[in-house]
Amino acid sequence: MLVWRKISSEKWLDSWEERLAFLGWDRLVRTQFAGSRRVRLEVFDVTEAESAILLKRFGGEVRDLKISTADWVRTFVWKAPISIRGRLRIINREPEPGAPFDPKTIYIPANLAFGTGEHATTAACLRLLTDIAPKKRDDWDFLDAGTGTGILAIAAMRLGARRILGFDFDRTAVRIAKANARLNKANKLKLLRADALTYTPDGQFDIVAANLYGDLFRKAASSLWLAMKPVGCLIVSGLTRDQLESVDETIRKLDGHVQLKRARGKWVTLLARKNSLVENTGSRM
Repeated sequence: MLVWRKISSEKWLDSWEERLAFLGWDRLVRTQFAGSRRVRLEVFDVTEAESAILLKRFGGEVRDLKISTADWVRTFVWKAPISIRGRLRIINREPEPGAPFDPKTIYIPANLAFGTGEHATTAACLRLLTDIAPKKRDDWDFLDAGTGTGILAIAAMRLGARRILGFDFDRTAVRIAKANARLNKANKLKLLRADALTYTPDGQFDIVAANLYGDLFRKAASSLWLAMKPVGCLIVSGLTRDQLESVDETIRKLDGHVQLKRARGKWVTLLARKNSLVENTGSRM
C-alpha cells in the first residue's frame, strides 16, 4: 500500500484538510506530536496517479508500506453501533452468520471509501434524512451525489424511498457501495460512477444529498439544483464554517434559500429549498 506523507505546522491543519478532501476523509490521518506544533499528514492507499498529483502539488514523500489493503482494513477498531434518531442503527462490520434481517440496521464494514456514519458530515446527513423522510409520501425519490460507501442511499431505502440513485467519481467507492448494497439487501439502489461536474441525472428527485467539499459543491450546484423537484429539498454537507457564506450565496443565485443550518465542530450541514416552494405555499415548511 502506498502512503503519502508530509509534515506541516499545526496552524495549517484546517487548510490541509480542505486541500486533501478530494481524496476522501477516511484515508486522511493526522498525527500531532506531543510538545510540538507540528503535525504529520498521511493519505493511505494512494494510487500511482494520486501519488504523482500529491507530490507535484504539495511535495512531501510517498512510501510503500508493504501491507495490503485487506491487512490495513483488518487493523480497523470496531466501534459501538451508531443510533440515528432511534430509527436506524449503523454497525461498522459485517453481520454475524445467520443473523436475522433487521430493517433498522445498516452494516457498513471498514474500508477505504468515505462514509461510515462516524464523521460529522455523514452523521449530519443521516439525521436530516431521518427527520425529513417521515414527512414524505410513499413514493419519494432520492439522489445521492458523492455516495462514498452508499450509506445514505441505503438509509434512504430503509426509510421508504422508491427510486434511489447514487453516484461517485471514485471507482473504488462505487465498487464498495455496490458491495454494501448487496450486504444490506438494498436491491432498489442504482449506483454508478459519474463526475458531479458533468453528470446530469435522469428525472428529478424529492431529496438530493450532496456530501461534497465546498468548492466542488459550488461548481456542481446548478446541475444538482435542476435534479431537485420544485417541492424537493437539498441536503448539503462536507462544508466548513468558512465556506458557509459562499455556499449560501450560490444557493441564493439559484433562486433558493437555506432553511436549516447545523454545525458540529468546524463542519456545517445545510438544508435548502427552492423559492418556488415559498411562492406556492406561502410558507417555508
